[in-house]
Amino acid sequence: MGLLDTLERGIEKAVRGAFSGRGGSVGPVEIATAVRRHMDRESSTAANGAALVPNLYKIRLSEDDFAEAKKYGTALAEELCEEILRHADSQGYTLLGPVKATFVKNTELRRGQMSIETQTDRDVSPAATVPRPSHAPAAGPTAGPAATAALPGRMSRSSTAARATTASLEHDGRSYMLNGTATVIGRSSTADITISDTGVSRKHLEVLRTGSRWVARDLGSTNGSYVDGTELRSAEADLFDGAVIALGNARMRFRIG
Repeated sequence: MGLLDTLERGIEKAVRGAFSGRGGSVGPVEIATAVRRHMDRESSTAANGAALVPNLYKIRLSEDDFAEAKKYGTALAEELCEEILRHADSQGYTLLGPVKATFVKNTELRRGQMSIETQTDRDVSPAATVPRPSHAPAAGPTAGPAATAALPGRMSRSSTAARATTASLEHDGRSYMLNGTATVIGRSSTADITISDTGVSRKHLEVLRTGSRWVARDLGSTNGSYVDGTELRSAEADLFDGAVIALGNARMRFRIG
């Protein structure tokens, strides 16, 4: 049973109520509608004529909306995955891997706002598996056989980290290539990437590749570091294509490839 069906069976009032309040609301129906539209915009045509759509969906919510969504555990993400599968089936889209929906807190968004990022990855580490709807066709060689969903209990990313061997950081119109070893970012002229900002510590943050993951680590900075609105504190954060790293007043975007 999909997201909209679940809402019609009685969850709508409870879940929608959680998203209501000052500054507008973001509820399951609004999220599902936005994701469907995003799928339509992101669809591309393969050489064999198949209409391809991404299988990884990251939905960023404001701090308040994320806190309310978290109360429903993985159920909301699982229902959204089923809705993605249903829309793909109805539109004839092809998914190149299992579907995964992840909700992430972003402190730069206001209540009632959301943003969606998508990616295609055949290798997805599931957090919870949802069988395909009974009416959906069996998965072919290029279709995702199941949906996976994650709604983290803390402000974290999906477990699928960026696996490419080459990456870069974009800042102030420039692109800095990363070689996998620790790249130190800070105000000091001895840092690998120097940022002239009084809110940035001399050695503020490092980005490196560890195993199959790209991660960011705060180096004991005075003002802290953030990845997609989540403060690193003493932990490290997995980096994904398009992730925004904030330090002081500076913003850097992480890119794969």
